[in-house]
Amino acid sequence: MNRFKEFLASYLTGLLSILLVLNVIIVLFALMGIGWQQVLQVPTYFVEAFNDPSHFLSRWNPSVGTVGTNRQIKNVAGVVSSPNIQLVCSDETFAAAVSRVRPAVVNISSERIERVPQVPGSVQFDDPAQDLLNLGGIGSGIIIDPRGYILTCYHVVSRASNIIVTPFGYEVRRYRARLIAKDEGLNLAVLRINTANELPAATLGDSAQMEVADVVLAIGSPFGLEQSVTHGIVSDDHRDLQIGARLYREMMQTDVPINRGSSGGPLININGEVIAINMAIYSPTGVYSGVSFAMPINQAKTFLARTIQ
Repeated sequence: MNRFKEFLASYLTGLLSILLVLNVIIVLFALMGIGWQQVLQVPTYFVEAFNDPSHFLSRWNPSVGTVGTNRQIKNVAGVVSSPNIQLVCSDETFAAAVSRVRPAVVNISSERIERVPQVPGSVQFDDPAQDLLNLGGIGSGIIIDPRGYILTCYHVVSRASNIIVTPFGYEVRRYRARLIAKDEGLNLAVLRINTANELPAATLGDSAQMEVADVVLAIGSPFGLEQSVTHGIVSDDHRDLQIGARLYREMMQTDVPINRGSSGGPLININGEVIAINMAIYSPTGVYSGVSFAMPINQAKTFLARTIQ
């Protein structure tokens, strides 16, 4: 009987000790803001920690688990898993945009360029002179219709004789082009070449949707280097320029590098849509100095609608 009493006393003492410890733990959890749901997840957490020790260490890193006044960060939502969550890679976006329009960009050259006096001023069109012709081309263009219609800058072809267009591709194909329309007020021209097959045409976007700091890319033939790609952002979308004796209104200013031979090439958005035609640079030195200008494509659409039937 005495042994039973001793056993019962020891059992009750141990039970009270366990209850006291549990009570202390509950109070501590309450002070730490940990509820019963988190407590029930402890076994699962230890299994995950055993399978991935680095995850365990990162969760308990004091420098990660506290912010400001030693307040602990709690993982309330748990692990989020969704097929809609993906890594963002701007390089892939650029590649996809360029691939949509690059086949529609052409190099423009000629057999002879007439010389005219240089127009003074820092804002200028590139000069399609003989030295540029010797490098492999005088400008760029963009195929806007599969039947062979090509949009470019008028100053690129205004003094050119026997205009030659080279489309993008693995095989060198050169076509004689004829000037079928021009708008000197916009400094735009439309050429046409005759081909046996339809050509890949670019998609024209809406330049009114572009905002300052939007990413843009230029494709052209600077110094005769065909289909070269550069990128930058829109610096201003309503810039009035005085070039020579003519005023060009609401031009798009960018920091996209363009040089002699780039004029007439497309300026595109990250969706691969043409939103402007590269046209001029601010250049006291005659080469790109950080500022370039393009004619918004919306200004060209009325001209194109009159020209292409």
